[in-house]
Amino acid sequence: MTPGELLARFRGRRALVVGDLMLDEYIFGRATRISQEAPVMVVRQSSTRAVPGGAANVASNMVAMGALVKMVGVVGSDAPGDLLSASLREYGLDGEGLVRDPSRPTTRKTRVLANHSHQVLRIDHEDEAPVSGAVENTVLERAIAAMAEVDVVLISDYQKGSVTERIIRGIVEEGGRIRVPVVANPKPKSLPFYEGAALVSLNQFEAGEAAGLGGAVPVEDAERVADELRRRLGVDQVLVTLGANGMAAAGADSFRVPAIRVEVYDEAGAGDTVIATVALGIGSGAFRRELLELAAQTAAAVVRKVGVAVPSAEDLAAIR
Repeated sequence: MTPGELLARFRGRRALVVGDLMLDEYIFGRATRISQEAPVMVVRQSSTRAVPGGAANVASNMVAMGALVKMVGVVGSDAPGDLLSASLREYGLDGEGLVRDPSRPTTRKTRVLANHSHQVLRIDHEDEAPVSGAVENTVLERAIAAMAEVDVVLISDYQKGSVTERIIRGIVEEGGRIRVPVVANPKPKSLPFYEGAALVSLNQFEAGEAAGLGGAVPVEDAERVADELRRRLGVDQVLVTLGANGMAAAGADSFRVPAIRVEVYDEAGAGDTVIATVALGIGSGAFRRELLELAAQTAAAVVRKVGVAVPSAEDLAAIR
């Protein structure tokens, strides 16, 4: 099966994304001079843009690849939460799964870009404390209710407080009970909570931390480390993304695929595209080399774009 044939199987696939929702804001401008007030760049603003980020970007990628996506996550009762809710509709998502929490702000990343693509500053607005018990109950209840109607669940865990140990363990347990695969892109701190998951995905720095290497996983050791983590964590598969060196996976089989060489404008969000692609592949019953080759192509499409992005219809049509 070719990557293009595998991609065609994603259309109409049903997925649930549970995770840390974010609003990604961009301020575009032109660098004009160095300020006389401090040694900083002065950027004359020309335009702004706000798009779904974090777990919401993962869900947007799935929609772009033809999936029918439900989403559950926490936002604040604030203007950024309203803006995120509105932007979701532009990407084919609804806000029915948004859980409003007036005690915390909507997680928001504001990036200043000068001269089209040069990022000069990022400001993060967030509260990383775990959500309250009442909010936790609501998230878990909505997630479990939605799981009965999907082919795959993706937990998009950025450690921003809305994906707690109880939520993770509850979703993985329910997935095992009803035979729905659970896929995740967690941080090393929460890895032990994913025992029983179908797949966890880590970048080479996260995998190195999880394996106690004190640094990034060497490319030549990636498959071995992925297999060691798979056995230790009690998951079916582990995927390690290696940036410009591609990605490596360990499961029933182990394999590594190269990245596709393209002119890179912005790597932000490439990991979201990879995990969205892999999750839909697992939901289609296909975890194989061709799936990683497809993920390499969808990721190559988004790094050509400025900012967090999803593959366009033209990008996907070019995949064979």
